[in-house]
Amino acid sequence: MPRGERRAALRLVAGAAVTGAVWCGLLPRLLSFAPVARHVRLMEERGVDPAAMYYTELERLPRCPAWLADRVVLWP
Repeated sequence: MPRGERRAALRLVAGAAVTGAVWCGLLPRLLSFAPVARHVRLMEERGVDPAAMYYTELERLPRCPAWLADRVVLWP
């Protein structure tokens, strides 16, 4: 195998390994953090399955959270 092809193959394997580590290791652990757990709980209370949330389900959510209006001022 030529050197360039070997480097390309190693980069592909490394990229797949990093993606797998993030997907299978880091993302599931995010559920233990309070803000993420709270968000998942709110989605489930509103009838939205966070594991299968698609853009078509977003009309069920408020467009602008109430707390945002107090903190953000938009120019007229």
